[in-house]
Amino acid sequence: MERRIRVALVMSFLSPFFAEVLSGSTPPLEALTNPLSFPLLWAYYGAGVLLVREAWVRWGRNYLRLMLLGFVYGIVEEGLVIKSWFNPKWPDLGILGVYGRAWGVNTVWAVWLTIFHSLMSIAVPIMVIDALYPEFRNESLLGKRGILLTSASFLLSGAVFFAVLGSYRAPALQYLLTAILSISLLLMARKIKREALFDGTFPRRHPFLYGLLVSSILFLISTTLPRSPMPPVVTSLLGLLVTLHFYSTPARLDERGKYALVIGFLAFWLVPYDIILELNGIRGEGLLGAGTFVLLAWKLRK
Repeated sequence: MERRIRVALVMSFLSPFFAEVLSGSTPPLEALTNPLSFPLLWAYYGAGVLLVREAWVRWGRNYLRLMLLGFVYGIVEEGLVIKSWFNPKWPDLGILGVYGRAWGVNTVWAVWLTIFHSLMSIAVPIMVIDALYPEFRNESLLGKRGILLTSASFLLSGAVFFAVLGSYRAPALQYLLTAILSISLLLMARKIKREALFDGTFPRRHPFLYGLLVSSILFLISTTLPRSPMPPVVTSLLGLLVTLHFYSTPARLDERGKYALVIGFLAFWLVPYDIILELNGIRGEGLLGAGTFVLLAWKLRK
């Protein structure tokens, strides 16, 4: 197999592995025992991250651009395909089905899932592959044929999820505005020139600790503030500000620092979070998460 294709396959695998399996959304045992579960996720997430990276490399490796492209992916998946943005009975909502629900939209959930997908489904797999295969860092992984096949995978698997998981009928106006928002962010990503919105020395000196701090803060914002008197708009804005600061950081780091940053970000999700999931009955999460972290951290040291 051509090395370029192998790199593309590894990155396509990491996206659903990080965002679905290690997050507990699709537990390891389900991924192993359900013959359709992970392959469908791989077809959708994998195609999505490959298409985003292709646009990012061709338009310019600007990390704010990567953030916006990740936002577009999150909006398309959660807003347009499975429509969890609008469904008040979506099974994963919890308190976010009430907190921040306005105008037929789960607003805080929408912001949180957009941030989550931008990071875990898109940016983290891309940054890990950058570190593992530096010779391809500025190279396109998909030719014309690859783009056509990847686009077909994304559209067909998306259609399956739309039919199976997106049966809820979203309000027409809100759905239309969501589509317009995704197109607007895509155009903004194409044109953006600025590489950072914030400056500071802490991330440059301690990228691993900074990445760990960001993931921990985002988790606390999304789980703790909805149970407090904090207005939903403030909760959403805090999450977006932390995310903007995170994406402003890689431009000031060397390649080792960027990898330390992304491993630090993953550290929270792969170790304490997955251990908590294990203790709550999701078998295999603790061992798989910790093992993945050790492997990636060993690669960092190497």
